[in-house]
Amino acid sequence: MTLISKSTFLEFQMCPKDTWLKLHKPDLVASFKPTEFELHLMEQGNEVEAVARQLWPNAVLVRATGDEATAETARLMAAGTPAIFQATFVADGFIIKCDVLVRGDGPDTWDVYEIKGTNSKKEGSEDRDHISDLAFQANVLAAAGITTGRLFIVHLNKEYVRSGALDIDALFVKDDSTEQVNEVRADIKRAMLAAREFLNRIDEPGIGCDCDRKGRNRHCRTFAYSHPEVPEYSVHDIVRIGSSKKKLNYFMDEHIYTLDAIPDHVELGEAQQNQVRAHKRSRPLIDEAAIAETLGTYQYPLYFFDYETFAPAIPAFDGYSPYQRIPFQFSLHILREPDGDLEHVEFLHEEKSDPTDTAAAVLAKHITPGGSVVVWYAPFERGVNAEIGKRSPQFAKIIDRINGQLVDLRDVFAHQHYVHPDFRGSTSIKAVLPVLVPELSYKELAIQEGATASERWWKMVAVETSAGERAAIAAALREYCKLDTYAMYAIWRELVRQVQHKRL
Repeated sequence: MTLISKSTFLEFQMCPKDTWLKLHKPDLVASFKPTEFELHLMEQGNEVEAVARQLWPNAVLVRATGDEATAETARLMAAGTPAIFQATFVADGFIIKCDVLVRGDGPDTWDVYEIKGTNSKKEGSEDRDHISDLAFQANVLAAAGITTGRLFIVHLNKEYVRSGALDIDALFVKDDSTEQVNEVRADIKRAMLAAREFLNRIDEPGIGCDCDRKGRNRHCRTFAYSHPEVPEYSVHDIVRIGSSKKKLNYFMDEHIYTLDAIPDHVELGEAQQNQVRAHKRSRPLIDEAAIAETLGTYQYPLYFFDYETFAPAIPAFDGYSPYQRIPFQFSLHILREPDGDLEHVEFLHEEKSDPTDTAAAVLAKHITPGGSVVVWYAPFERGVNAEIGKRSPQFAKIIDRINGQLVDLRDVFAHQHYVHPDFRGSTSIKAVLPVLVPELSYKELAIQEGATASERWWKMVAVETSAGERAAIAAALREYCKLDTYAMYAIWRELVRQVQHKRL
């Protein structure tokens, strides 16, 4: 019998068939290796757990594996150990490793603490997953003959601001979730039994993947295997279709998989309709007047600007809260007049220290009053700037002034002034650039997206990284961030060219 862990159970709840394939046909998912960023998130989760363990200084860690782990857990419990990390139990075909098992107030009772890397206890799917996780553990503990007391979720305190050494008690919050868990335990038990039956089937199930009823970004790893009828670009890629469940269910019920097959009578939102119309016509939808009006609000000098940030779960420096962004890099291309030369300014912090003051000083020097600061998705840059202003009050007025100069080039595409079939519903710069400026590409770069840039910077400033590797990472970071702002300039230039050409 396959032992089902809590992570396998949570995966089963998302897609039963995908989870069965992972267990019984691992060759199908072998190519779906975690990305560097996903591995980094796992590392951050491990770091959060390691730091949180300081809340129980008298706890003992179960170091054994396999059957010996359950035996070691039993010995520690019998010996009166006050708290145990990674206490392991196997019962009824399920296996758990409790983050923290603490002797409770009642006789022979044990409290369970589940450590999460989130910075708050949220309402919604994430919180439900946490409650399901605890309910799974409570059911396995009951089957193993262990009486549970209180059940807690331990998460980061989003209000915590580091000042000096980490204050572990202030950094974490222990939320008593016992009542919430008890409300769903019976439902989770039924789901566990269903998972045990399904995942232990010898023959491959013909059902169990309903990911075709979800938008593309929620598809399972083996979606193409389970749904060969769905092409690589399909109705699942229509913008925000995952939030339009009725429409997506209609498409699946009627076996409508391609955008070409969507009947004209189907009601779609404006962005959805434009995406479908552009695809069916095989040509872009361009509102030159609206583009000209948008770009006409830009004032010289134009500052094409982009940040790269790193947001560690555990605050690394004074003045930071959990997951607050460290602005370790930015690129700035400056065009002072229509026919002027393009200038470039870059900033990369190469030490493991807070770059806030230095970054703010460089910004203050090069972005002067007047002119437009052109970004792609302004809420991000605006938010990072606001955080810089709070940590560096001596630059707060300048940073606030720069925020007032921000203009969002993405608005041209997000506001549907330019819809191209090859965008495939996306308004990301990496979708727009190869269409409008095909000679530019990220494909040959050592770093090709922001998540990798973030992870590489943290590796670059680590003490164990060699000087040679640090230099290589720094060069790759500079090349990547520089292309981000040059790409904005090139897209802006192409939009201006198209608008002017149309007027001639």
